[in-house]
Amino acid sequence: MESNISKLLQLEHNCRNCESLKELYFQIVNETRGLVNYSQGILLTTDLREKYKVVAISDISVVDSTSPYIQWLEDVVDDLNKNEKSKDIFIVDIKKDLNEVNFKSLSDFAPSNIVYIPLKNLKENIETNYIFVLFKEENWIENDILILKHLSFSLSYFLFAMRSCGILQSLKKISLKNKYFKIVVIILFALMFLPVRLSVLAPLEVEAKNPYVVSSPLNAVIEEVKVFPNDKITKEQLLVKFDDVDFNNNYLVAKRTLDVANAELFSTKQSSFFDPKQKSQISQLENQVKLKEAELSYAKEQLDKTKIYAKEEGVAIINNPNDWKGKPVSTGERIFLIAKPENIELKIMLPVSDAIFLEENAIVKAFFDNDPTNSWNAKIKYISYKPELTEQNILSYKITANFDDMRENGYLPSIGLRGTAKIYSKKVTLFFYIFRKPITSVRQWIGW
Repeated sequence: MESNISKLLQLEHNCRNCESLKELYFQIVNETRGLVNYSQGILLTTDLREKYKVVAISDISVVDSTSPYIQWLEDVVDDLNKNEKSKDIFIVDIKKDLNEVNFKSLSDFAPSNIVYIPLKNLKENIETNYIFVLFKEENWIENDILILKHLSFSLSYFLFAMRSCGILQSLKKISLKNKYFKIVVIILFALMFLPVRLSVLAPLEVEAKNPYVVSSPLNAVIEEVKVFPNDKITKEQLLVKFDDVDFNNNYLVAKRTLDVANAELFSTKQSSFFDPKQKSQISQLENQVKLKEAELSYAKEQLDKTKIYAKEEGVAIINNPNDWKGKPVSTGERIFLIAKPENIELKIMLPVSDAIFLEENAIVKAFFDNDPTNSWNAKIKYISYKPELTEQNILSYKITANFDDMRENGYLPSIGLRGTAKIYSKKVTLFFYIFRKPITSVRQWIGW
């Protein structure tokens, strides 16, 4: 007797010191065996539909709700819960208290001696509702029932004290007949028809509008790029220098070749005074001189192109000029851009999954990462008809927008600045605004 009292006190102490509901479940289904011998202990509680679900099983760490054994246990408890004796602890008469299907399946799942223990507690309109079911091979004795009856009061209190106060429990307490609940439902239903402007968020970047493109005028190797990011560029400033060794040699060879052709023409003209036969070669040599002059002019033009000078003023848009050193480029290949700081626009990449109906001049609010408290107003200029992959590998539509006033917040946004754009579309109901994505997902899934 003293041993049982010691074990009972120890169990109550362990339950009282549990730090979580899961830990308390473990103590109930496993440690109760120290007081009363049993083969299997099952703890169940109700869900939102007031149907009992297994939350813990002795000797099993994870409950698989899809297993036949768990489903059979829940059916058995539904049977026992309908019994008039279910208000208190009782030993189950398997032939009378179980329906025919569960009685026949009993031998496949569990021992035939069952005790039903309700663990219910109600205080200040807050209820906890648990059922503890024990199975064993031997018959239950009166002493076991007395111990379990006393223990049930302690366990129900511990379960009440450790109850979850989350949304699930709050929903269980709501009564559909409560007038305040009905009023809230009516207000929420009315709010669903409230017109709101549909909007989406998308990443943005400040881009130069119609920048001047500095491109390679010939096939060559870059020796040096003379500008750095955000450098102020003036007209006729040297921007890029190419390796000119080959071009300079070609120019010198063409010049020497022209000198030889001119000398040969002069010599022939002098000889023609004494030898009339030489006059027939003068015309041919003159054509040769013209050809060599054209070659020299071309070589000089190519040599001049080895240095690129600025044709417009602005700011250099380039990542790292050192990356271009020694790099071969082809004619027309872009090297960097020159843009005017006041000539800017917004590039917005709208993910395909967030795409909404947008018109030209749709309103945009821009929020930059360096100044999240201020916003800039803009309007959509155009939208690409075909989506493209972004740097983050997200399929998106490219949207270009113009600022209403670039100095709206007292300063000019710099090129390359990033942030978030809020794009506004037409007005829709609050219901559609909230459930637009779920509706889209359902339609894609069911094909309706």
